[in-house]
Parts: sequence; structure tokens; C-alpha cells
Amino acid sequence: MTTPQQNKRQKPRAVLYLRQSTFREESISLELQETAGRDYAAKSGYEVVGVESDPGISGRTWNRPAVQRVMSMVADGTVDVIVLWKWSRLSRSRLDWAVAADKVETAGGRIESATEPLDVSTSTGRLARGMLTEFAAFESERIGDVWKEAHERRVRSGRPANGKPRFGYQYTKEDGFIPDPVTGPVLAEMYARYNAGQSVYSLVAWANEGPTRPATGYGVSADGLWSARTIRRMLDTGFGAGYFTRHGERVKGVHEPVISEEMFQEYLARRETRRTRRRGEKSPYLLSGLIRCECGSTMHAGLFGSARKPKYRCKAAAEKRSHSGGYVTAPVVEVAVLGWLQEVQAEITTAAGTVKRPTRTASAGPSEAVLARRMIKLENRLDNLTTRYMDDEVSREVYERLKASTDAEFKEAETALRAVRVTVSRPAEQLVPDLLRDWDVLPVEVRRDMLSRLIHPVLVRPGRPVAEVLVAGLWEEPPAFGERG
Repeated sequence: MTTPQQNKRQKPRAVLYLRQSTFREESISLELQETAGRDYAAKSGYEVVGVESDPGISGRTWNRPAVQRVMSMVADGTVDVIVLWKWSRLSRSRLDWAVAADKVETAGGRIESATEPLDVSTSTGRLARGMLTEFAAFESERIGDVWKEAHERRVRSGRPANGKPRFGYQYTKEDGFIPDPVTGPVLAEMYARYNAGQSVYSLVAWANEGPTRPATGYGVSADGLWSARTIRRMLDTGFGAGYFTRHGERVKGVHEPVISEEMFQEYLARRETRRTRRRGEKSPYLLSGLIRCECGSTMHAGLFGSARKPKYRCKAAAEKRSHSGGYVTAPVVEVAVLGWLQEVQAEITTAAGTVKRPTRTASAGPSEAVLARRMIKLENRLDNLTTRYMDDEVSREVYERLKASTDAEFKEAETALRAVRVTVSRPAEQLVPDLLRDWDVLPVEVRRDMLSRLIHPVLVRPGRPVAEVLVAGLWEEPPAFGERG
């Protein structure tokens, strides 16, 4: 004879799995799902031993914590039945559903629905369940199509695909994104400071001293403070200049910018320049990234020799022993640069503004017109290549190879064109007087950035007692030593 306690233990053990849809029209509260599940379990004589839920997680993914726990409970024999509100709660993926059903049945368990009861022990019941899960997958795809169309419609109208927070802006459904009176000026100031020569690391320190903090979506650190990565990602998007990104491409938006197009283009040009000498941004030495040895190698700054004096050292001489010496003291080369600036300033004053401007002449690089024509030519080449590929005149392998090389050439030309336009917008007549006037008060990184807009890399011929130094403007031929006598 069995006791009431034994009868209770013999009841099938059930776990309720709840999932709240991310799609608003199908978002049924977890409380309602749990109530329906408990009513069904009571009518079926099941003992509810657990409730697991995944709130606000899409049924398209199987990477859900609660569903993984439920499957483990069946696998280790902790429960006998998984009770769902509807079949679609477990998954909207055909493959995931099939795998889950097979695992549960192999373990001797069952999956049941509180509102769509079926006898899956029969072929008819399994067919019905298959139809319901197929319909769930169809609904998932339909919902995805609806969201995709909604996003594309927003993009076509010049609006971002979503309303996630953007630093410098407020968002409402009625007005969209509008400049924030507090953070908007901070965003504009960041662009201005970067273009003036401040490093990203200086911006981090400046921003963290203030009251504003980054918006979510830019890779915010755990402590909520500004970081170099956060500022770079935020400024690179161009949202403050009226752009937003779509599939990695900048799209012109309808929201009001907080900076001008010219300021943003200058930022992009400075960003590209500093990208090639990222380590130099932090350097306390004036010419880091802007100095070369006569042998062609870069020169690195540091404290060298027994006296630990600041010097620039040839990398090839130090690492490969390609030649002897290879050192120049920092004051020698920096005094030469300052002297060159003073000579240019004298020419500007004497010639009353007729000094050559640092535009990209034939000696310094392609002109703006040449670069613009090259970009048009590359666009036409890509169009012709695509047409030939569509007409089966070239293979996919050839198409992808040529497309990649053409895209790379186009990006290179675009970067060069942007740099030319920025250089022309602030000629030597403006930069040199500003730099000399504030030479003693400007931070090193600002002076270094302004120099990069004026000069080719300084060329050094190490030697004793004093090294030779050549400085040349971007509007001149790059510096070069003559043959040794």
C-alpha cells in the first residue's frame, strides 16, 4: 500500500519555461504565461518544481540562459516535462526546435504547451506540432522582414535605424534627434580640440574632469568614464556632423549637426594622419613620428647615453647595426625646426602673403583636381567591372580580387583628397604665425600636430660634433642630402 507522500513523489515533475517576446505585438507578460502554465500543470497532475524565464530575448537565438538550464534539467532527470505557454516560446528556429525535441525525447522527457495542447505520442499530434513550430518560424521571418523594412524606411528618410542614445543629442519620437544644450557643446568642443592638435588621451582627461559621461552604444567602460576607445568611436561616427552609420557606411541624416562639414572633414584628415603614428600621440618628444635618418629608417626618441639626455636614435642603427652612431640630441634638431619656422615667418612678412602655400603640387603629391578625377575614374572602373561580372564575362574570383584592389585605390585617393582640402583650408600663412606666437605655451602634442601639417619628416645625418638637419615644407620637395664629398 502506498502512502500519500509516495503518491506525491510519483507525480510527473514539471518546469515552466517562460519567454517574453522582443516583438511588441506578441509580448505577453511573464506573469500571464506562468499563470497559464500552473493551471495546465494542476489539471494535468504535474508537480511544478521550477520556473525559468528569459525576458525580452528573441526566440531566434538558442543562446538563452534559462532555456539552457531547462534542457539540462531534463537531461539530468531533474524534471519530466517542460511546460510552455505556446510552442513558439521555446524557439522560432526550425533547427533549434528539432534538436531540442530530439534531446528531450531521448532523455525520456516531454515538451507540452499550456494553450496549444497536443498528443505528441501520435503521428497526428507530432504533425500538428510540426505545423505550429513551422508557423512560429514563419512568423519570426515575417517579423524580421517588418523590422528590416521599417529600418530601411528610416534610413531612406535620413534617420538612424534606431533611437539609441547618441552623446550630444536628445531623442523623442516626435522630433527625433535634436542637439542637447548641455552635451552638444561638449561634443563640438571635442572635435575642435582634436583638430587643434590635442591627442585623444588629452581629450579623455579633459572629458573625465567634467560632469558629462558617454552615452551607451560607444563601447562604454565598466566604470562609466570616458576612454580613448569610446571617444574615437564616437567622433568617428560623424553623428555630430549630421551623419549616421548604416552597415559600416556613413549616411547623411536629417538631424541638426553641432559642427560644420569642414570641421568634420578636417577631423577625418587629422585622424588618418595620426592613425599612421598612433604611438607618437602620447610621446613627450616634439618630433616623434616626424623624423627620419639619412639611411631611410625612422628615429625614436628617448633618454640615451650615460647622461640620459633626450635624443633621437636611428632604429636601423640601433637594431641592425646598419651604420655607426645614429644619434642626434633633441635640442639640436628641434632648434633647427624652430629656425625654419622663423625663416618662413620672415618670408611671409616680407612678401606680404605671397609665400607659396602648402598645396599638393606635382612635387609634393597630386592636386585636388587630379585626385577628384582619379576617384571618378575608379568609380567608373568599378561600375564596368560589376557589369561584366553580371554578364558572366569575368569569374567571381577575378571580380572579387579586382573589386578589392579598386576599393583600396579609391579609399587611398579619398584620404589624399581630404588631406589636400584640409591643408589648403589652413595655409602656411595662418599656421606658421599661430604656431610661433604660442610656441612656448602650446602642449607638445599640439605643436607636433601643427608641424605635421607644414613639414615633411625632418631628415637627419647623424655625426660629430654636430649632426646635420634638413627641414622642408610640404609645398617643397622632400628634404634630401647631397652626395658625401
